[in-house]
Amino acid sequence: MTHEGRKGRRGGKGWKDRKGRKGRMGRMGKLLLLVTGLVLLYGASGFLTAQAVSRTSTDQARPEMQRVPQFDNDRATSWKSIIPPHTESTFHRHDRYRSVIAIVGGDLKTVAPDGKTTVTHYESGKSYWFAPMAAGETHKDVNDTDKTIELIVVELK
Repeated sequence: MTHEGRKGRRGGKGWKDRKGRKGRMGRMGKLLLLVTGLVLLYGASGFLTAQAVSRTSTDQARPEMQRVPQFDNDRATSWKSIIPPHTESTFHRHDRYRSVIAIVGGDLKTVAPDGKTTVTHYESGKSYWFAPMAAGETHKDVNDTDKTIELIVVELK
């Protein structure tokens, strides 16, 4: 854009590019606009996929627990559980033997449907062994602390 093509900020006749064309965006301008748009789109999509959120009744974003698959084969399956502060899972059960390795430890509550609560203290760097739950038994996991807990679970098939 040349300065000669501008007629001031108010009431001017537009601008001209280096070839004297009025109001047109050159190839470099279009490319820059496209790249900027793609970067913004990619950044926004990466942010949204990295941040799992749910909406509360007040429509405020709140992090959710995440289960990130690690591997799955004929003998075992594994996932990483990321449990943000002040979150809880849905009721579920564990039908298989499993090992839990605390990456980032903390105190995790398990709450049964009848309200019975157990707190397991996971120490960072330690592993734990769990037997299958009794038939018909379920629980939900609750992190009511101010810190994220990260666990690797390896469940035998």
